[in-house]
Amino acid sequence: MKLLPQQLNLSRLSAFAVICEEGSLSRASLRLGIAQPALSNMIKKLEEDLGTRILMRHARGSTPTQAGEVLLKGAYEMLAIANATISAVGTANQEPEGDVAIGLPAATSTVLAIPLIKHLRNTFPKVSLRVVEAFSGYLWGWLQEGTLDFAISFDRTSLPDIVCHPICDEEIFLVGNQELMRDLPQKITPEMLGSFPLILPSTIHGIRMKAQAFAALGSGLDIRMEIDASTHLVKLIASGEGYGLLAKCAIYDELANHTVKAIPLSPPMIRQVSVCAQRIKMKDPVLLRVLDEIQNVSRDLIASGKWPVVVPPSPERGRGR
Repeated sequence: MKLLPQQLNLSRLSAFAVICEEGSLSRASLRLGIAQPALSNMIKKLEEDLGTRILMRHARGSTPTQAGEVLLKGAYEMLAIANATISAVGTANQEPEGDVAIGLPAATSTVLAIPLIKHLRNTFPKVSLRVVEAFSGYLWGWLQEGTLDFAISFDRTSLPDIVCHPICDEEIFLVGNQELMRDLPQKITPEMLGSFPLILPSTIHGIRMKAQAFAALGSGLDIRMEIDASTHLVKLIASGEGYGLLAKCAIYDELANHTVKAIPLSPPMIRQVSVCAQRIKMKDPVLLRVLDEIQNVSRDLIASGKWPVVVPPSPERGRGR
């Protein structure tokens, strides 16, 4: 009969892990406070359940077999999840506290930063919040290093060590000074894009790859300046120094003040926006609750129209991959 996952006994797995750490049943018996015959019987039952030997006993003690090495890795993971779950249940009704670092791309920060900060401060007053604003390429690197707990990222998919929860899809527009854009057509094709002097972030950021892929269908790009500072980039575009490729959330105030105009591209340039985190950190109950609130605030902004999007999140999209 095939062993079902729910039939694995956590007490036996824990005992097995301690034996591997101590290197012998006798030392594990002392550490656990379990009689050696009873401990030996637990391992025997575990081997019977699995249908294979997991410990090699010899004169110097006990070491895991090849199958035991595989089991040991899984045992640590299962025990960590079990402990985190118990901790989360125990603190479910307690007020979260601790340090949380969130990275927001400059474009998204325009619409998300203030509502999110206010909401998290009101919802979790004991949480010490650190919000970092930078271009998405930098944030992704800091997330991988563990400097950030969360990062809003563009066009990223989950990795073995990072999980990405999609929030929405955004459309990218050609953006320029209102007066300079007045007589332009309603859509910009790849053949037309090469005639606009562009101000773009440097090559490590996702928008450059999307722009190059779009321009490859036409006559290429005319990049006049590289600016890795969102505020200056938008100001230069608004003043007529060049054109940019931006989502509407990045120029929300400028659009409202009619200082810039946004013209869609044809075919459309779309990017997926996700909130990403290291998988190992998602065992922290405080971070899980903060993640829920980031998603809730994002949904509210999208529903109200304050965050212009193409495709809003659905329950299935929001689960990550």
